[in-house]
Amino acid sequence: MSIPVPLSDVRPAGELLRRAELNFRRLHDAEFQFDAMMIAFTAKEAPGDWVGRCLLALTEYARLLGREAPHLAEIVTRLPEAFNARGYIGEIHPPGTADENQIGGHNALLRGLCEYHRWRPDERVRGMIRTIITNLMLPTRPLWAQYPEQPAQELRDNQLVGLTVRRATGAWRGLSTDIGVGFFTLDSLTQAYAVEPVPGLRELIETMIARYARFDPVAHSAQTHSTLSTLRGILRWWRDVDPRPDYLELVRTRHRLYRELAETESHANYNWFGRPDWTEPCAIVDAFLLVVQLWSATGEAEYLDEAHRIFFNALGHAQRPNGGYGCDLCTGARGLLFAAPHEFFEAPWCCSMRGAEGLARAAQFGWFTEAESLTLPFYFGGTARLDFPDGRVEIAQQSEYPLEGRVELKMAASTLTRPKTLRFYVPTGCAVKPFRLRHNGTPVAVRTEGRFACATLNLRTGDVVAAQFPIELVAAPLQNPGRQPGHHRFSHGPLLLGHAGEEAVALPAGNVFTPLGAARYQCAATGRTLAPLPALIELTEAAAKAVRTQIVFAD
Repeated sequence: MSIPVPLSDVRPAGELLRRAELNFRRLHDAEFQFDAMMIAFTAKEAPGDWVGRCLLALTEYARLLGREAPHLAEIVTRLPEAFNARGYIGEIHPPGTADENQIGGHNALLRGLCEYHRWRPDERVRGMIRTIITNLMLPTRPLWAQYPEQPAQELRDNQLVGLTVRRATGAWRGLSTDIGVGFFTLDSLTQAYAVEPVPGLRELIETMIARYARFDPVAHSAQTHSTLSTLRGILRWWRDVDPRPDYLELVRTRHRLYRELAETESHANYNWFGRPDWTEPCAIVDAFLLVVQLWSATGEAEYLDEAHRIFFNALGHAQRPNGGYGCDLCTGARGLLFAAPHEFFEAPWCCSMRGAEGLARAAQFGWFTEAESLTLPFYFGGTARLDFPDGRVEIAQQSEYPLEGRVELKMAASTLTRPKTLRFYVPTGCAVKPFRLRHNGTPVAVRTEGRFACATLNLRTGDVVAAQFPIELVAAPLQNPGRQPGHHRFSHGPLLLGHAGEEAVALPAGNVFTPLGAARYQCAATGRTLAPLPALIELTEAAAKAVRTQIVFAD
């Protein structure tokens, strides 16, 4: 199985760097300082969540950008100020009881602490991880047998995000309107197992997975962010600890359910199953990470196709002019033809921080290595240091993708002594056969391995490998054709194309379009133009809030 290069060994460039820099600056604002996060409105309902997300985001950027935010060290140093007598945040509940939002809030905190410790080993941080697991998480193991079997109507009817519904009896004295959020601590617990395998942690993880396998996310109207984070945790457990087939099948089945019932036509998400009220970039990031990891586990190209669509459409459209992330309308649901921002224009309490992991991991996921091969699943540009058994190579990538199918790799430095197989992903909407490859200007024969164009080459300092592949306009079926029969979308590779304006227009699939360049096309019959979804980061806030782009069209 090929693995991505370490995050610290890549540096982004181009559009990805611009988005990361903008988001990094946003996370320096007042809302993300330690004192503000400790009294933020989510601090009581989901203790540990805001500060944990910020810790995770700033740690990812320290590794990716090579720059440490001034308040990152302060967060780590001052965290114990927020802990109760048992070493975690929030109320100490009577034995045999728990609060789901408190458990879920500490998911982000544990993940942030784990990533920080991986980057900068610190016994203080390791001690925090151990104490939170021992005193907050492990006591919940017998309580999962009492997690509600039947959907709670007061949760499904509640429009508030992250609210705790109190109960006077039972083991779970607080349940979250982010339905199922208790399970998504599997994301942090499975990561923590590699850092601090506290006795009893494995048994807790296995208990939670078994209970989650019986949990019906559709009947409960589960939050999709909690669903996808849970699946990431189970997949990590399958990959790193226990490769039993049932675990992988559970992840694949639940992910398929999500795509069929809760994914928008822009490849974003419904915030809850059965409730297409708004999208949530936290879940969009989860979906992106999950499908890349599923591709790595299974080799199935459809997962990689989906990753490209998610990143270049849903996640790109969700970033705001100030660098934060916010919610959009659920395109395709309830007959909606347009992609447009929701009134929750930015969600600084969660999504603005969660976007950091999406951008950082995108940079990392551009480079996978295995023994004597380098796989390029994405073309984001930037540089990478790649270690092989016979030496190291430093590669600088320039890319015009996804607007054009042109990618260049320059070997900035190489000590390799043996040839390496380069595997270039051929994106959706492109054919493998027209894929052309040149090594120092000389054409190279390309062989096909599924959806990858491959060649084995010596990579010496100064060498240049250039790839070119055509990307054309395609009239594509809907992501969920049953939701709006008789409709289609247009795409240019992974990019969904739309028509800007307040009113819906007719652009039948059979129309003739003239390419204008930069993934823009003009209809010969009407003169109307198709273009990728706009980058809201390039607009003023007022202009971004007014954006409406039709991406679903009647046949």
